[in-house]
Amino acid sequence: MTPLQVAPPPRRGGFSLIEVTLAIGIVGIAILSLVGILGSTFQQVDDIMQTNRALAGVTRLVGALDNPRGILWLVPPSTPAAASPTQPAGTFYLPQGNTALDPVPTIPASNFDIVYRLLAGASDTSPARAVWLYVYERKLVIAPADAQGAAASLVYNLNSNPAVMEVAACQGDDFNPFMANGRNVIGTPMRVRLTLSKLLVGQRHEIDPATGEPSATARWAVGTPLNPDPNRYALAYLPVVAEFFPHDYSAPAVFKSREETPLLVQNIVISR
Repeated sequence: MTPLQVAPPPRRGGFSLIEVTLAIGIVGIAILSLVGILGSTFQQVDDIMQTNRALAGVTRLVGALDNPRGILWLVPPSTPAAASPTQPAGTFYLPQGNTALDPVPTIPASNFDIVYRLLAGASDTSPARAVWLYVYERKLVIAPADAQGAAASLVYNLNSNPAVMEVAACQGDDFNPFMANGRNVIGTPMRVRLTLSKLLVGQRHEIDPATGEPSATARWAVGTPLNPDPNRYALAYLPVVAEFFPHDYSAPAVFKSREETPLLVQNIVISR
């Protein structure tokens, strides 16, 4: 009898080096593409959050310009390494810090006159003429129990103390980290550049003192400051452009010299 022949098991071929290399390359390209997509997604989310902060700041800024006596005037600490570095050297309101805005204390100026004097020279976006304000959200400590620990290391109860939005002007336009700590700022502050709107171009904006009527020869042009006396202003409104930028605590000499695209541009009309 012929013995049964048992067929050998089929040989299982492995992957060649070229196939393995190609597979690794395809997986690597897929991972890099995924990382790129996630990176752009995170950037878009950050941009949306920054824009939302700017939109929230618009409402607060409009209210502050309607009542400029509520705008803070912050003075940076003279020695950041002092015993209490988180507190600004002085915190006042805008007319107190810049007395030229309300020059006769016995006869308080109107809110419009204060804003007018603040913006009269902001005739274009050049660093020397634009007005810079800061809008930010801060936590309030409303009771001693909300702040615990030593003065140098306060621990805030984030579940109890409320948050408010503030508008501030700073001496030297410098809103630095020490001032942000002193105000208990949360999130990213907004840096706002205010300039006079081009809606004023060609307007008879100045009153002729001889006739008491708008002057036919004094028509506003970009780059021309307004008369510093609000009583010489002929219009019943002041149009302003507000450009919002995320503030990265860079020095004024830095952010005023670089080109930036604003997150938000808002036209604001201040009524007399």
